[in-house]
Amino acid sequence: MTGTIPRTTHRWLQFKHGYALGISNRWDKGQYCSLLTPAGIVGCGIYALEIPAEFNQAIAIARGTPACPLVEPEDLFEAKIIAMTPRAASMGITVGMTGREAVEKMQLAIPPAVEEKTAPGIQVKTLDHVTLVVKDLAASRQFYVGVLGMREVQRPAFSFAGLWFQAGKTQIHLILEYEGSSPAGNFLPPEQRHARCQHFAFEVDDAAATLPLLQKAGVTILGGPKPRPDGYIQVFITDPDGHIVELCSPAPR
Repeated sequence: MTGTIPRTTHRWLQFKHGYALGISNRWDKGQYCSLLTPAGIVGCGIYALEIPAEFNQAIAIARGTPACPLVEPEDLFEAKIIAMTPRAASMGITVGMTGREAVEKMQLAIPPAVEEKTAPGIQVKTLDHVTLVVKDLAASRQFYVGVLGMREVQRPAFSFAGLWFQAGKTQIHLILEYEGSSPAGNFLPPEQRHARCQHFAFEVDDAAATLPLLQKAGVTILGGPKPRPDGYIQVFITDPDGHIVELCSPAPR
């Protein structure tokens, strides 16, 4: 399909203060290109600025001509900025500067912590699994499958006993305690186990609504339900070996 329309292409482009995503859209007798930064967009002048201004977005536009259209994102590098939203202006972007200069102004407007998150690196995708050492596989199966509703999945043929459970893309890998493993369980005394200890969390539909089932199953409840500062509801429990598990759900609407 290369060379046909409509089409869209994108690529990462390096600037003085980081990267921007260059995007080009083509259709019959039309084109639009832009440079997408963590703070805003530098694009050609095909759209009005009133709406992004209402939403306090940083948008700066340049204008091509029939003789020199802005087609690819690199065409914006030397194109002159002709207008911008107030948010973009607050970043130091002015009429007459080049698209490259506008991108670099936007990159400087990102706090260091946010820019660090978007910088190239290993970029892990998701939590794959948590491994726990346990004393009783049957008791753990009852907790993770019978109470939490995880699905038992096939486990590779390791030379030691264990079980694997899955919820979504995340797995719990259990190792039955033996002389070649670490000791099973939570090393903290029960009275020191609480929400601010090492733990892992599962999202559920309604954390507060899990209490009757947990109580009926005899699960140890350490705390909750209680709201997190962002409104999420948390319940803290332990598995049969004392590992702390959080159940959380989005803030009620």
